Amino acid sequence: HQPPVTVLKKFKWKGKGLTRTSSMGRKGVSYAEKQVRMQAYFHETKQVYSLKQLERKLPKAKGIVSQSVKDVLQSLVDEEKVDFDKIGSGNFFWSFPSKASQKRKNLISSLESEIGKKKRKLDQLQQDKQKASMGRDDTDSRRKKLQKYKDLQDMIAKVDVELSKFAASDPKTIEKKQKAIKVN
Repeated sequence: HQPPVTVLKKFKWKGKGLTRTSSMGRKGVSYAEKQVRMQAYFHETKQVYSLKQLERKLPKAKGIVSQSVKDVLQSLVDEEKVDFDKIGSGNFFWSFPSKASQKRKNLISSLESEIGKKKRKLDQLQQDKQKASMGRDDTDSRRKKLQKYKDLQDMIAKVDVELSKFAASDPKTIEKKQKAIKVN
C-alpha cells in the first residue's frame, strides 16, 4: 500500500525506510515583490475587483498567498498606487496603467517647476550678493576701519563689565532693594 502523494512530498525514500526532507529549500515572495506583482495584475487585467475576488484570483495568477492579499492591497491603497471605493457594503479596488503614467507626468512637471523656482531664487541671491559686495573692496582704509570697529566693540564690552561691577552701589538699584524690603 502506497502513502498519499502529499505525504511523499515531505518524505524521501532512502534505503529501507522513509526520511524527512528539509523544507528549507524554497523561500516565499518578499513583501515588495508581492506589491509589484499585485499592481502588475491590476494593470494587465484593467478591471475592478472586490477583496474576495482578489483573494481567489491572485494566488493562481501571481503566486501571492491569499492570507497576505489584504495586507498587500491595503499598503498599495495607502501609497495611492491602487484606488479604492466603497459601494454599498462592498469594497472595490482598481488601478489602471494610465493613472500611474499620469501621476509620474504630474510629478515630473511639479519637480521641473520647483527646479525653475530654485534657479530663479539662486540667480536673485547671486545678484544680491554682487550688489552687497560693491563698495566693499578689500583696501587698506577698509581694513583699518574694520579693525577700529572691532577695537571699539572690545572697549564697549570691557566698559560693560566694569559697569556691572558698580551696579551694586548704584543709587537706583539700592532704592529698589529698599522698597522691596519694606513691602515684605
